Amino acid sequence: MNPFISEHVPMSWEYLLMEFGKDVEYWPTGDEAQAVAVRLIWIEGVEDEDSSPGRYSHVKVQNSDLPANPKKGDVISNNGVIYDAVRVNAYAYGFSSVVIRERS
Repeated sequence: MNPFISEHVPMSWEYLLMEFGKDVEYWPTGDEAQAVAVRLIWIEGVEDEDSSPGRYSHVKVQNSDLPANPKKGDVISNNGVIYDAVRVNAYAYGFSSVVIRERS
């Protein structure tokens, strides 16, 4: 570990959660029975994905907040709207970026 990973990432994460955090239900493998409440960072809209079908967003999540590392096929429920994880980019320091698409 280096100071960036051990000190700066956790500090930055806490500040980002205070500013941009959103409380959602995370369903590992899409199983609602395994749902966990998690606070993550939600970024609306498309980045490098095709704009259709569906509506895309990106979320950043701390892997240790979940029962298992995020993967394609997981589900996020936000205020009754269901989003499917269509891509996961894992970072070396315990966080992941998950591309999600709203179910039609």
